[in-house]
Amino acid sequence: MRIGLQTWGTEGDVAPFVALAAGLQGAGHQVTLVHTAVDDGDHARRLAGTGVTVHRVGGPFGRAVDPYALTASSSPTVQLRALLARFHEPIAGALLEAGEALCRGNDIVVGHMLNRTLHTAALQHGTPRVSVAFSPQAIPGMLPPLGRSLGGWADAALWRLGDAVMTRALYPVSERLHRERGLAPLRSLLTEGFRSPTLNLLAASAALMPPLKAPGTVVTGAWRREQLPEDRVLSEEVSTFLEAGPAPVHLTFGSCATYGAKEAWDLMRGAVARAGVRAIVQVGPELGPVHGHRDLLVLHRAPHDVLFPRCAAVVHHGGAGTAHAVARAGAPSVVVPHGFDQPWWARRLHALGVAPRPIPRRSATVTALAAHIREVLDTPSYSQQVSALRMRMVGEDGVATAAEAIGRLAVG
Repeated sequence: MRIGLQTWGTEGDVAPFVALAAGLQGAGHQVTLVHTAVDDGDHARRLAGTGVTVHRVGGPFGRAVDPYALTASSSPTVQLRALLARFHEPIAGALLEAGEALCRGNDIVVGHMLNRTLHTAALQHGTPRVSVAFSPQAIPGMLPPLGRSLGGWADAALWRLGDAVMTRALYPVSERLHRERGLAPLRSLLTEGFRSPTLNLLAASAALMPPLKAPGTVVTGAWRREQLPEDRVLSEEVSTFLEAGPAPVHLTFGSCATYGAKEAWDLMRGAVARAGVRAIVQVGPELGPVHGHRDLLVLHRAPHDVLFPRCAAVVHHGGAGTAHAVARAGAPSVVVPHGFDQPWWARRLHALGVAPRPIPRRSATVTALAAHIREVLDTPSYSQQVSALRMRMVGEDGVATAAEAIGRLAVG
C-alpha cells in the first residue's frame, strides 16, 4: 500500500512520524513523509537508507522571541494561536500543495492533527485520512474540557464554546484556502478537522492515561524507532560524570527553553545548588558558553533513553515524548509545564504518583523547584510508583500497533 505521511511542529511532532514512516516501510508499504520542522531540526535524517521518500516544507524559520506566547499567556488556546500564526498560516499554501501531492500519489494519508491543510487535501481528492494526536485532551468526549468534569451538561457546553472559538480563530488562511477549493466551511474544527471518520490514532501509552472511550480511536503507545548507534552510547564526558558519584538529577525543558534560555538556566542552576544535588543540565546552544563544576555537568544534547535510567530524577517540561521517556526509564519526575498539552501530562504524572504537584513555568522559582527536587529524592513512594508504571509499559510497541491499524484499512 502507498501511504503518505505529513506532520508539522517541533521535534516532538516530527520524530514520532519518522519512527512511523520507518515502521510502515519495514512492514512492506511504500511510504512518503512530508514534514515541517518549526525548530529547524534535521529530524528526518534518521530515514536515510530506509527507502522512505522524504520532503521538507517550509524553513529555515530562524529563532524568534517567544513565538509560542509562553510568557505572554498561560492559555493553551492563545499559545497555540501564536504558534500557528508564526509557523503554520504563513506557509499554509505550500502545506496544502504538499498535502494535495500526497493525496494524488497515495492510497491513504496519515497526518498530524494540527496539520489542518491535509484535511482539505484529503476531502478534495477523496483520499482516506488518518488523524494522529499525541495527547487526548483535544479530543471531544475523551476528557473533561477543563481537566476535571463539571457535569455532563456543563462539559458539553464548554466543548461547544471552545470548539466555536478555535474553529473561527486558529486557521484563517487555511480556512480561506479550504473554501477556495469549493469545500464547505468547517462547522467544527475538533470533530471535522482534528478528527477523521476513517481512523484516529492516539500515539501515547495507555499506562499513562485514564481509561478512554472514543469510537474510531486506537491508543497505540508512543512511537519510537530503533536507536541509531550514536543514541545507544553515552559520551565519555557523561559516563565519567555518572561514575564519579551518586545518580544525578537531570534537568531539561526541551525546545521550550530556547526562547527563555537565560531564565531557564538561572532557574535550573539555582535549584540544583539549593537542593544540594549532583545534576546534569541540558541547555540549547543559543544560551552561549556556560560552565558547570565537579557536581554539575552542562550538555546541549543527550540520548534520553540511555541517560534517564541512570538518573535519580528528571526535571522536565512535560512534553508528551519526554513524559513517556522518563516513565519508561523508571525515573521520578518534577514537571515544570510551559504550555500546550504539557499541563495535562504534568497532572497525569502527579495523579499516577510519579511526580509532585507540577510547578507552572510562569510561577516557578529556585526555592520551589529545589523543594520539589528534594521531595522526590527524599520520598521513596515516587521511585516505587514509577517502577510499577515502567513495568506496565514494558512490551508496548506503538509503531507496530499503529502500522497494523493503518494496514487494516487496505482490507477493510
